[in-house]
Amino acid sequence: MDSPRPDPPDEGERFGPSRARVLDALRDRAGPATAAELAAQLGTHPNTARFHLEALCAAGFVVRQREDRIVPGRPRTHYVAVSRGDGRRRGGPQRSYRLLAEILAAHLGTTAGDPSEAAVQAGRAFGRDAASRRDPGREAGGDPRPDPDTAGLLVETLSGLGFASQLTPEGPDRARVDVTSCPFLEVATQHVDVVCAVHRGLMEGLLEAVGAPLRVAALEPLVGPSHCVARLQRAG
Repeated sequence: MDSPRPDPPDEGERFGPSRARVLDALRDRAGPATAAELAAQLGTHPNTARFHLEALCAAGFVVRQREDRIVPGRPRTHYVAVSRGDGRRRGGPQRSYRLLAEILAAHLGTTAGDPSEAAVQAGRAFGRDAASRRDPGREAGGDPRPDPDTAGLLVETLSGLGFASQLTPEGPDRARVDVTSCPFLEVATQHVDVVCAVHRGLMEGLLEAVGAPLRVAALEPLVGPSHCVARLQRAG
């Protein structure tokens, strides 16, 4: 007789309380919802809700549904929570995104050239894309609209992507960002040079896309358990 399986970890332990709150709200609706509808329900910004929803899609907890429209207009994207049992029942498909990430990180680390620089470029491209999704006006080629608090915007966006972050100003031209929760942690411990270079590039791409007068001067990986420090400095 098979021994009972242990209960899976609570979603709040998987990816933080904010994202777990979005998932719980979507499950409570028992049907599809847009990012704007969930944002209104939770009292947050639609772009913040969308970042969490996209991360939940990547993790397999949520699926997207494109709205069928019979009138002119851009179809809206709806999100639906996956049943707790889907894909997790005995004999069901086993998914391992961590395994895929480890394979890709290992491959990138052995490619010709500078693996860290290639990882930075990959992260930078994703960061620019994340900024475009936060401000859809940029998708049409619009100029970046500088935010008066670009360091705060960086921290908010990182947190929405699963990097729990805290900003500490260190003078008029410098700031420190403490990242205390990393969605790449398990892979980063095995491939720190590649994975942390992706993280740095992601921050650089976000700052570039919003026209920030800041640059990432340094990234100190794993100064403590699940704790990295990014040093920001005013460009020029």
